[in-house]
Amino acid sequence: MFEMKLSSRATKAPSPSDFLDKLMGRTSGYDARIRPNFKGPPVNVTCNIFINSFGSITETTMDYRLNVFLRQQWNDPRLAYKEYPDDSLDLDPSMLDSIWKPDLFFANEKGANFHEVTTDNKLLRIFQNGNVLYSIRLTLTLSCPMDLKNFPMDSQTCIMQLESFGYTMNDLIFEWLDVGAVQVADDLTLPQFVLNEEKGLGYCTKHYNTGKFTCIEVKFYLERQMGYYLIQMYIPSLLTVILSWVSFWINMDAAPARVGLGITTVLTMTTQSSGSRASLPKVSYVKAIDIWMAVCLLFVFAALLEYAAVNFVSRQHKEFFRLRKKLKEQQRGDSKVKGNNMSGNNAPQDLPPGLGFYDIRRRFVDRAKRIDTISRAVFPMSFLMFNVLYWLTYKVLRHEDLLAGL
Repeated sequence: MFEMKLSSRATKAPSPSDFLDKLMGRTSGYDARIRPNFKGPPVNVTCNIFINSFGSITETTMDYRLNVFLRQQWNDPRLAYKEYPDDSLDLDPSMLDSIWKPDLFFANEKGANFHEVTTDNKLLRIFQNGNVLYSIRLTLTLSCPMDLKNFPMDSQTCIMQLESFGYTMNDLIFEWLDVGAVQVADDLTLPQFVLNEEKGLGYCTKHYNTGKFTCIEVKFYLERQMGYYLIQMYIPSLLTVILSWVSFWINMDAAPARVGLGITTVLTMTTQSSGSRASLPKVSYVKAIDIWMAVCLLFVFAALLEYAAVNFVSRQHKEFFRLRKKLKEQQRGDSKVKGNNMSGNNAPQDLPPGLGFYDIRRRFVDRAKRIDTISRAVFPMSFLMFNVLYWLTYKVLRHEDLLAGL
């Protein structure tokens, strides 16, 4: 008798195909075009995301790319069942077209794609009480407006906004999962940034002329690591400026060497400055890297002008003797007009006695050497003072921006 009861119960259990037909449409009257609780309270959809990868943060286009699992959960009483003892049923992704789903989209999305290798990366799970879990894997390119005034010592805040496209808040409301709303893979690393563990979860309800639409957002706090820029920009430009000071120790008579060194350092700094701007957008404000490159270029250009001043001063004795010769000719002409009564011993002297050609030349050369001597101390000290002011200013600003972002 007991065996007959078990066999009768087994025969009463519907086949999977019959169960799905009864559950979703053909025999139950389920309509995927109608939301749950139609004409009743709005559907509450709980969202959470798992971030597989986070990277490709591009300053020129001001966007970032990430790979996520997007999970949505809501209750649809029409899908509740009692025919099977299992707490939940995992269904084939093809069944997604047969049920109602929220019309979620990413408000700041610039590009996105699904994953279909080796099959559609989608999950559909239905629970006995009618709860539905819908998970999908996506690769997203999202807009991230950046403030680059402190670049490359800046910190950025990138936002992801999840919004309903067609249902107003009278029909649909998004909310974050209470625990673990945003999860990050343990081995997640970014090449230039450090992703802060704290995430800013909030609401961004949108008001359009078509109604009020639900919207939730998460803020990612990113702090830039400047190791790459130290190696590729700051240290090479620093060495170029120091190299330009070698000119102060080269003999002033070696014009080809000093001029060649000065022009080379100026061209090198110009190339480095152009390279630093190549990977950045054409913004209207001045960035920290722009100030550094401009001051470095100013120093190497000033070193080139310093040799021009040295060379000019060292050649002034030639101009002095040219003027003296001209003065003597004028005096000789004046003497002829007055007559020949004056003896050669009474001729006017335009220079103090004993001050010959080499003495005068040495005076001007010493002046030129003094310029080089002063430059050897003034240039390094000035550049050192600039470095102290530069790094203190931008390190403080960077810290303040980071605290403000949190």
